[in-house]
Amino acid sequence: MEDDLEYFITFPTPMPKEIQRRNASGKDDEDEDFVFVNGANGDKEPVVFLLGWLGAQDQHLAKYCTIYNQRGCITIRYTSPSSYVFFRPAVKLMPIARKLLSLLRDMSLDDHPVFFHMFSNNGSVLYYYLTQAMAEPAAPRITVKGCIFDSTPAPRRIFSGVRAMYEVTPGSVWMKLCVSLGMMLYLLGWKVLSISWTIISGKLPINPPWTLVEDSSRCPQLFLYSRADKLISFQDVELFMSERQRVGVPVVAKCWPDSPHVQHYRVYPEEYREVVYSFLTQCLSQEGVIISQPQLAAVAAAAASATFEGETKTKSD
Repeated sequence: MEDDLEYFITFPTPMPKEIQRRNASGKDDEDEDFVFVNGANGDKEPVVFLLGWLGAQDQHLAKYCTIYNQRGCITIRYTSPSSYVFFRPAVKLMPIARKLLSLLRDMSLDDHPVFFHMFSNNGSVLYYYLTQAMAEPAAPRITVKGCIFDSTPAPRRIFSGVRAMYEVTPGSVWMKLCVSLGMMLYLLGWKVLSISWTIISGKLPINPPWTLVEDSSRCPQLFLYSRADKLISFQDVELFMSERQRVGVPVVAKCWPDSPHVQHYRVYPEEYREVVYSFLTQCLSQEGVIISQPQLAAVAAAAASATFEGETKTKSD
């Protein structure tokens, strides 16, 4: 693995003083003037980690940063290489997770409220290792206010992995097919080894991101997903949601009927922003998130019958 960590950090545009005064006085509270914090009062800007999907191009991930930057948040975005999720992820991703967390200390942001926004299983797998890194004694002490799952999580299945690799492989159809075939053989072999390990050791293998269902964190979680997603089943997302809610995690959900995988913002930009802004506002308030979605009752019922299966580009050494 390369020692360099390439990430992008974006700071919000400073809020004009006249808007700060209006917000402080409670007047002219128009949507375009709304920010999550008021710098005039010495509040700490929220820091949002955006963890990209498999093969995500930064120009696409950067569009999500504007959702947060224009509301006064600092964003740090990073997409782990495609191979890291499939080939020895613990060896590859734990050092990355530690470096991402160390950014907060290095930039004196470790006392800011922190959010994580994950896209697809690629982002959620990295988030799993971030939770492991946060539990280490040397990790900075941070306050995670909430997590946002976009088109994730779901158990890692052979079909989903092969299809995802086909989509992100550049070149001709033949190249895509060859790479996909190789991935299928690898995943089949890994499945056999996992079963053998379970039989011999009597221990279940660690299987992120689905292992996050047992995460000890109780911060609020927002799930953005679709019934039309061909890579991540909405039933898996709803089962995960119900399990998190069962252990006391505040859960908020938004399910669209027809948006493709990690394309919800492109298809429903206004709804997407509205849900995200509402979630962050509630997480940052003293009251916290209030679960009021009637949709969650249906989710719980369905899950009861389911079964478990100014921008800077930086390199950190």
